[in-house]
Amino acid sequence: MKNQKYSIRNLKQDFPTDEACLDFIFDALHSRKCSCGGTYRSIQGRKQYQCSQCRFQIAPTAGTIFHKSDTPLTLWFHALFVFSQAKSGFSAKQLEREIGVTYKCAWRMLTLIRQSLEQGKEKLCGSVEMDETYFGGRGKAGADNVNLSEVMKKKTIILGAVERKGNIRAKTSPNARARSLGKFLVENVESKGTLLLTDESNRYKLSARMYDRKMVKHRRKEYVRGTVHTNTIEGFWGHFKRSVRGTHKVISPKYLPFYLDGFVFHYNNRHNDTARFSALLGAVVRV
Repeated sequence: MKNQKYSIRNLKQDFPTDEACLDFIFDALHSRKCSCGGTYRSIQGRKQYQCSQCRFQIAPTAGTIFHKSDTPLTLWFHALFVFSQAKSGFSAKQLEREIGVTYKCAWRMLTLIRQSLEQGKEKLCGSVEMDETYFGGRGKAGADNVNLSEVMKKKTIILGAVERKGNIRAKTSPNARARSLGKFLVENVESKGTLLLTDESNRYKLSARMYDRKMVKHRRKEYVRGTVHTNTIEGFWGHFKRSVRGTHKVISPKYLPFYLDGFVFHYNNRHNDTARFSALLGAVVRV
C-alpha cells in the first residue's frame, strides 16, 4: 500500500466523462433516495439531479469549487490529478498549457484547490521538531550586512513543527517572538508526553516552558547529537523553497499561506498516490 500508484490511465478509467465526475460529486454529498420516497436522477444536458416523484432538484456542484464554472469537469479532475502528483508544486502556466485554458482560468482553478486544503487540527505528539524560517523579500544585505535589518523586514516568517514519521504543520506568522511561538505550539503540539526538539534560540525558553525540550546548538556547529536534531523540519523548508524557486518563481505574501497548505498536504499524504488523490477529492468536494 505504501507505494500504490495512481496514473493518468486510472484517472481516465474512473472519471471518463463529465457525467461520471458529476455522479461522483453527487454521491459524495447526497443520497440517491429522496425523503419523499423517490429517486434522484440526472437531468440530461444540465448539472442537476431531479427526484422522480416530488420533482425537487439538486445542483451537486453548489457550494463547491466547481460552482458556476464553465470549465468541463473532466478538466477540473485532470487539474486535481496533476496537483496531487506534483510534490514540488504545479504552476498555473503549466496547467494552462496542459489542459488548454486561459492563464486566468488555470490560476483560478489552482487557487481554489489550494484554498480547499486545511491543515489538520489534531495536535502533533511524540518527538516533534520545531523551527522558523524567513521567506521571500527583495534586496541584499550588502557588505558586512549593513542592510540586513531592512532586508529581513521584507521577508515573511513561517513557523513549522513536524512529528517524526508523522505529519507537519506550517503557518505564516507576523513575527518570531516568544508569544507567537508559544501560540503556535499550543495550537499545534501536544505538551503532555512530547519531546520538543529545537535550536538554541532563547525565544523557546518562555514559549516552550510547558514542554520537555532538547536543543542543538547551531552556533557551535552542532547539528546532530544522537537523536536530537531539527533536520526533518529543515529538510521541509529546503524542499519548499527550492520548489517555489523552480516551479512558481514568485509568491506574494497574500497567497503564501495557501501555497503552504498545498505543500503541507503533500507531505502529510506522501506515502500513497491513490490515498492522496482521494484525500484531495474529499477536500474539494466538501461543502
